[in-house]
Amino acid sequence: MSISNNDQYRTALTALLDRVEGTLDATGDRFPYVYDREADAWETTENGNWCGGHWVGLLWHAASHADSDRASDRFERAARKHTETIRAYMPRDSMFCGMNFTYAGFRGYDHSGDRTLFGIGLEGADAMTESFHEGARQIPLGKLAIKGPEQFRGPDSDHGPPGDRIGAVDDLYTAVSILWRAFDEIGDPRFRDVAVSHADRHLDWYVRDNGRTWHHAVFDEDGALERQYNELAHGDDTCWARGQGWSIAGLAAAYAATGAERYRRALESNVAYYRSNAPDDHVPHWDFEVPDPETEPRDSSAAALTAYGLVALLPEDDRVADLRDFGHEVLSSLVSSYLVTDPNDPAYGRVLHGCFNRPGEYATDTELIWTTYYLTETLATVLDT
Repeated sequence: MSISNNDQYRTALTALLDRVEGTLDATGDRFPYVYDREADAWETTENGNWCGGHWVGLLWHAASHADSDRASDRFERAARKHTETIRAYMPRDSMFCGMNFTYAGFRGYDHSGDRTLFGIGLEGADAMTESFHEGARQIPLGKLAIKGPEQFRGPDSDHGPPGDRIGAVDDLYTAVSILWRAFDEIGDPRFRDVAVSHADRHLDWYVRDNGRTWHHAVFDEDGALERQYNELAHGDDTCWARGQGWSIAGLAAAYAATGAERYRRALESNVAYYRSNAPDDHVPHWDFEVPDPETEPRDSSAAALTAYGLVALLPEDDRVADLRDFGHEVLSSLVSSYLVTDPNDPAYGRVLHGCFNRPGEYATDTELIWTTYYLTETLATVLDT
């Protein structure tokens, strides 16, 4: 990384952490979710819903980078209080339990050294192994009610199959990454075995021949595949951008954990599709192949997930050097064109143009708390190396 990039990235991280402080001022004990541009305020949840761990992770970063003990203590107290809320609320049969307990548990431990938080990480790993469907070789979506429109895909959709018989492209990252960490920490082979089995099924059910991904796979009670479909994409012949980002992040984690060639090849295929179908600045529209893309919103959260997954790939592994380089290109684009870094701008520290749910017309062009987290985490990783 060049000195100029280093300076640009430090400026970016400062802006993001300032935004964390302002967000805490505005939201207090609640969890920021998506930014309501009309109200000029965060839409919040009382329990974090599916993504509260991102806010906890941001609070720990703010505590680590605070310029005074008083400020650091404030952020840490908030992180711990929100962690208690997540632990009490989070359904253990939800794929999101793994992700949230990674951030609130294991990464909270990384920041603090608190073994209680380490235990929350292990609790999440245990929950994911218990949720694993042996026949489908999947950790199912689960039954957490995701905050959004009543009909998630829009008014003409139905509610889909039950959560215990459906998997998602998100799962490889949200549910499985905690298992690699748990295995690395304590060596229990059940964590590794479930992670590998789920990751291998991801290759079967979600990575398509042309490198794009399916969003969902439905299976019967015995685990046999019934059908695949795209809930948040334009259609079944297109590709949901954030789903592609989740797959890239998940495959990068699987490859880093195992060194298995099959995960690297699938990752290369996902990234090749992403590169070929994203605009020149590497930040995709919400669907890579949506008709009339110039009239459709971008999704900076898809790009943030992609950068996050690729930049952290093993630095000593030359086989993934091109993938890491592309991750840095995506990161640079986000910092240069999507993050507000002018301290005099009222939007200072916001990551713009996130699209949560275009089919349901919900939070389609705005700031999303998970985008802020993945960009912050990626910059912190780069600046620490």
